[in-house]
Amino acid sequence: MVYIKLIYKYFCKGRIYSTLFLIVIFLFACSNKEEKLELFSPEAFTYSLEDGWELNASCRVKGFTQNENSDEYVVKLSYTVDLATPDGNGIEGIVEGLIDEKSKERFSDLHIETQLQIDESYPAGKYKIIFNVSDDFSQKKKSIEKEFELTKE
Repeated sequence: MVYIKLIYKYFCKGRIYSTLFLIVIFLFACSNKEEKLELFSPEAFTYSLEDGWELNASCRVKGFTQNENSDEYVVKLSYTVDLATPDGNGIEGIVEGLIDEKSKERFSDLHIETQLQIDESYPAGKYKIIFNVSDDFSQKKKSIEKEFELTKE
């Protein structure tokens, strides 16, 4: 209501161009909110099995591009999961996946999870799981890691 009164006041004083300029700037500033791709809440835990471990890991992602297509929001994210061993070596691409989701409503965030078996040939120690996520629409990439420990019981 205040904006309408201000606009009316400026229109009445013959300041149409400056008022229109302010309105355009205001609308432009409000509509160009670019979200940053963000990974958060990483989790990793293991269960001891007879012949090794089972690793369950997950993270959440937000700030991805959502294309609107015929009253649906479409999201396309590619991801890989890497494993860093205690001796500093890495195993890249142990898991690969694609999230291709559609919804009538905008997505606030999405959950990425993986589960894999680690055999007993891997030594006990502190490992890191690394999620690498790529937004297929914007080509933005982000990574997050979480440390976990394998223990022999």
